[in-house]
Amino acid sequence: MAISNILPRKTMQNRTRLQSMTERRDYDQKAEKTKDGELVSSFMCSPETAAKEFEESKLLYHQLTGRKQPPKRDVIMYRVIQSFKPGEVSPEEANRIGYELAMKFTGGQHQFVVATHVDKKHIHTHIEFNSTNINCDGKFKNVKNSYLVLRRLNDDLCRAHGLSVIEDPKPSAKKQKEIAAAKYGTSHKEQLRQTIDRVIPDCRSYDDFLDRMRAEGYEVKEGKLLSFRAPGWDRFTRSYKLGADYTKEALRERSTTRRGYSAAAKKPVQRTGRKINLLIDIQAKMAAGKGAGYERWAKVFNLKEAAKTLNFLIENDLTDYDELAARAGQAGARFDDVSRRIKQLEARMAEAAQLKTHIINYSKTREVYAAYKKSRHKKEFLAEHGAEIAQHEAAKKAFDALGGKPIPKVAQLSEQYAALLAEKQEEYAEYKVLRQDMIAYRTAKQNVDKILGLVPEDQEQNREQKPER
Repeated sequence: MAISNILPRKTMQNRTRLQSMTERRDYDQKAEKTKDGELVSSFMCSPETAAKEFEESKLLYHQLTGRKQPPKRDVIMYRVIQSFKPGEVSPEEANRIGYELAMKFTGGQHQFVVATHVDKKHIHTHIEFNSTNINCDGKFKNVKNSYLVLRRLNDDLCRAHGLSVIEDPKPSAKKQKEIAAAKYGTSHKEQLRQTIDRVIPDCRSYDDFLDRMRAEGYEVKEGKLLSFRAPGWDRFTRSYKLGADYTKEALRERSTTRRGYSAAAKKPVQRTGRKINLLIDIQAKMAAGKGAGYERWAKVFNLKEAAKTLNFLIENDLTDYDELAARAGQAGARFDDVSRRIKQLEARMAEAAQLKTHIINYSKTREVYAAYKKSRHKKEFLAEHGAEIAQHEAAKKAFDALGGKPIPKVAQLSEQYAALLAEKQEEYAEYKVLRQDMIAYRTAKQNVDKILGLVPEDQEQNREQKPER
């Protein structure tokens, strides 16, 4: 048995469109939820760069169509959640079913990422698909009662995979007013949900989470249930009404769970059970106004992180400080090399996409430009068709920059883009490993520096230069 729902996503408050999509990507693909990324799949995009690729398609859409919605009405992508009955499906099968559902629902016309979460008792899959289609000339039509279409496709897939189906589902308890508020970005629940999802990944404890919510301007009421109220709200909103991931118990678990990551580089980092965090500068925090309770918590936290750092050093056979510093430097250098290669590939992909846009614009505006050349009233003609003429001239300029080389076909550019994307995906597999490797070594070294009272070279140089200033 699997249940599903769909939610249009808009740009979050105080965030750009790209930032909003990136934060959703980061939450959906958390390593502790997806078995270090093993339960993440995608269509026509790379999971790690999906947000950036979604953004590029939207920029092309605006160039091709000239259409643009205000942020409060612009749906940037859609989220589908598919939840399974505990014990009925394996995580791998759940991800495959989620991929099939996304492909059928979008008709293979939209990029999407499928991330299956196993951090709860019930396995559930997050599907995020781009509202802009692959050709960048249209958007997903979220028709009335689209959730019924999604439910029918979901039920058909469940039957095909031998899973149970809810034959007579109860109508949604969500009020029509609340659905409309979520659709147009004015829902208090959706605003609270987005704030929690943005704040909680960086929290080190449940109390830290509550402090950060207060810093965001929310009034917190905690008892048997947990409730929040933002400035301007008439009443508190209970967290459990946001969904199973937002109950008091779930938020307590989400704010305190910080698991480790695996890596497999030239000198692989051994798994230590949990990720090493930087030691807290307690004196600086106390000077900033933290209380005695925070000081007690920070001392315990530092002891635990120091123990994890020691385990890391033992498991990786690091008994010499110079060797630790050397490995941290090597990990950073390898990561920088892969990052440069990825940036080069992304630049070539952008060039191919831009040239494709010019070819399409040239074809669309050729007749208008020919009429403009023949016109005896060019000033009036330019005032009426200025945008088309500018697109045509920009395309001609891009073709001249080819230096006499033949102009490629749109299909050739699409194949080139797909090949570059595939190469970038391969590089990103190494990028993920090296990034975690670099973070682990650098964090361990910084913790050792703090424990031994060592001052990094850059800080020492700054101290020596201060009197001269």
